[in-house]
Amino acid sequence: MLEVLFSLVFVLFIVYAQSSWVIILSWVALVVLLLPGLYSMIKGAPYIPSTKNRIEAILKLGDFGEGDRVIDIGCGDGRVIRAVANGGVGSAVGVEFSIPTYLLAKIQSKLRGKGEKVYYKDFWKMGFSEHDVIVCFLLDSSMKEFEEKIWPNLAKGTRVISNEFQMKGVETLDREGQVFLYVKK
Repeated sequence: MLEVLFSLVFVLFIVYAQSSWVIILSWVALVVLLLPGLYSMIKGAPYIPSTKNRIEAILKLGDFGEGDRVIDIGCGDGRVIRAVANGGVGSAVGVEFSIPTYLLAKIQSKLRGKGEKVYYKDFWKMGFSEHDVIVCFLLDSSMKEFEEKIWPNLAKGTRVISNEFQMKGVETLDREGQVFLYVKK
């Protein structure tokens, strides 16, 4: 969603630019900055901020401890991973592939962070062996792909907390409203 705002700002800049080189470079920059965001909306989910109630449900289901190594895939503006980090986990990592959203998360982390790290990465190309807990807010189609490609490779005991969308072929261990907890057996 930040891509739309970003596009409007760029278009306004291009409209008022006088130099043809500035216009060309602006269009190239716009395309380069927006393509990862479009990819992440299709392969993951668009940026939709988690509500306070959903974050509280994630924290309750997660029952996070000092030794937990938590990753939020498609972390958006980083509000969930900041809340997790605030609880005193071993490590809290957020990954985001939309450039404008990643920059927002990075800035928020610097200004209001609690020790979390935010990285610009495509989570589909990552391994998760160093994480005990995966938090996600993916679309239904992305959760299906997660279930097929990532879930089988997770270590025994890995917890997955999904905001809104379920894995259809995996037993839900617990739930708080539309937040679901899974544990790899």
